[in-house]
Amino acid sequence: MTGENEEPKGPLVIPSLRIRIARYREQAAHFARLAEGEPVATIRDQWKELARNYAYLASTLESDLSRRSRAARRID
Repeated sequence: MTGENEEPKGPLVIPSLRIRIARYREQAAHFARLAEGEPVATIRDQWKELARNYAYLASTLESDLSRRSRAARRID
């Protein structure tokens, strides 16, 4: 039995991470496009910040995915 704080393990973890990474990249691009067309500087800066945050989330998950993939290869 696994604890609540334990990371899920199994074959579905990596595909779900890839889906989340792709979604976060899409969101980052979407917010960047909104920023480009925003005439109000304060709002434009907020859109840019959202874009940076989503890009950061995607990068962080990519690092996690890479770590998990290396760990899985060591086990096999």
